[in-house]
Amino acid sequence: MSEEGFSRYPFGIKPDNITSMSILNAIIMGLVQGITEFLPISSSGHLVIFSKILDLGNVFIFDVLLNFGSLLALIIYYRKRILSIIVRIFSGKEWLLVAKVVAATIPAVLIGLVFNDQIEKLNSLIWVVITTLMLVGILMIVAGNAKKGADDREIEKSVGWRLAVKTGLAQALALIPGVSRSGITILTGLRNNLSAARAAEFSFLLAIPIIAGASFKMLVSTEGIDFIKNNMAAFVVGNIVSFVSGILAIGFLINLISKRGLKDFGWYRVGLASLLIVLCLFGAF
Repeated sequence: MSEEGFSRYPFGIKPDNITSMSILNAIIMGLVQGITEFLPISSSGHLVIFSKILDLGNVFIFDVLLNFGSLLALIIYYRKRILSIIVRIFSGKEWLLVAKVVAATIPAVLIGLVFNDQIEKLNSLIWVVITTLMLVGILMIVAGNAKKGADDREIEKSVGWRLAVKTGLAQALALIPGVSRSGITILTGLRNNLSAARAAEFSFLLAIPIIAGASFKMLVSTEGIDFIKNNMAAFVVGNIVSFVSGILAIGFLINLISKRGLKDFGWYRVGLASLLIVLCLFGAF
């Protein structure tokens, strides 16, 4: 296969070669997606790992389509906050927050559009996942404390323009598998004196346009339409599992980081990276 073909399709397998996804594998991948999308341990990294464990080949399309469940989980969990923002927008009082969310979203969107093929190629490289799991994990251990007395005002007041831009640039780094979008953005908020709850809230508000954009782009693509036609049951079941596990993961995350920060997740990442190194040395990956 040419370099161009490989860069577009991780593992060197074109999407049209993947004609069947079993319900069991859909449940497993939906559970992995729902939990790891919101816990700061990297959904893309874990999906790469489990796709190799289950010998699924290139599941990039299915991975992206599982985001519909995650998106619904976010909307349901933060429904009151989102409704409040919508009401305030129509009353002319919430445009500043929307503008900050847009500003923080732009870097990831632009980089994603320009380097889409290169980003997909990274999803086939286990050493990239190992490296980012380890480095970001160490960063969480060293700098992931939840500070007492941190700014717990509503994010309209606690998140300024500078922090919005910083968080947006951090979010763009999460296009690299293993980094974790929620992890790197929450860490940015904690390091800039946000309370854990506010850092998580801003992180998840930023996730809505990113997840929605990626999901609907895949949904209307030729590859996405073909995959759903051939795997309708797996698509539905996977997203149901992703939705339920996602809601549980959000509540668990906010409760834990409010008390202990990101250190526990940092140690998990370092431990997982170390295990993967050992497995690679023995030829398991």
